[in-house]
Amino acid sequence: MLEDLRASIEVFVFPKTMAEAGALLADDAIVVIRGRVDTRDDQVKLVCMEVSRPELSVDGQGPLQLKLPPGALTDSVVDRLKAVLGEHPGDQPVHLHVGDTTLRLPSEFNVDSHRGLVGELRVLLGPNAIVA
Repeated sequence: MLEDLRASIEVFVFPKTMAEAGALLADDAIVVIRGRVDTRDDQVKLVCMEVSRPELSVDGQGPLQLKLPPGALTDSVVDRLKAVLGEHPGDQPVHLHVGDTTLRLPSEFNVDSHRGLVGELRVLLGPNAIVA
């Protein structure tokens, strides 16, 4: 399944393509898929011909912005947030907006937001917690 925040589509990947690019496929991975649309059945599908990952540059990328209402930061949420951020170490700073206060988290919580972190944070903090 290929999905974004609004929709999803079933994707068929041929064995040859899977052997070449299967390692690029992972939960919450950003991928570029070339293929064709199959409308033969009742449901629209995408037939994958090629998979790649785009080059995403960390240079010039701003901090990861998280926004939460003040009551959302319970002890258990803070502990889990620390654990999730710790599982994705990187160079990108994290700013936490709680109500009218903005906190820049210490550099030990800098992250690599391109390896599944965003999905985990949305599950933990809600779909609107990440500020674009």
